[in-house]
Amino acid sequence: MKIVSRGIKKQVIQAIVIGSIVGLLGVAIFLGVLQTSNQVALKKEDSETESKEEIIPTAGDSSPSSMFYASQAGVFSNYESASAFLAGYPALKEGAIVDVDGKFYVWTSMVLDESKLTFLEDPPTFKKAFTVVNESCTDAKIAELPGVLADKNAAKLNFQETANDSTLPADWQSIGTAVSKISNDLSIVRLHVFAHYKSKNACLQVKF
Repeated sequence: MKIVSRGIKKQVIQAIVIGSIVGLLGVAIFLGVLQTSNQVALKKEDSETESKEEIIPTAGDSSPSSMFYASQAGVFSNYESASAFLAGYPALKEGAIVDVDGKFYVWTSMVLDESKLTFLEDPPTFKKAFTVVNESCTDAKIAELPGVLADKNAAKLNFQETANDSTLPADWQSIGTAVSKISNDLSIVRLHVFAHYKSKNACLQVKF
């Protein structure tokens, strides 16, 4: 009886040990699977968040920013110096001064297609690429200006046909009349229109 009893006792102990080991392995496997599932779920959530953030338009701007190109003759720390430089060269008679974050840029043209940019020799000019950001513009008519200027058909820069266009600023026609006296070149017209509204509306920001 003692031999049988000891055998049974040994089997019971072995069964308990094996059961404990199997149980621990099961718990470990369960925790591993749970952790993997959580990581996959987090990665998926992060991916979805990033995708949503990419397609959410910024305030005041429902479309991606357009790239513009300017022919730049110089940049100055104050308006007076920029104005004196502009007046010192006959070739700059159709140029304009654009204030960007307290620096005054002398540009001679503003185009949408880099290949259409023209350069001067005296003074020498070079390409300046930039975008116009309108995120903080609360006036819808001002906020629409980058889009108007980026229109390759330049329909609204034909001032004779926009007299009754209520989507444009109130002084659009008068500015158009003044600019048309400077030049009929669309790249120069676009530049002067932009320089005017940029000087009056700080919400239109230039980003290089």
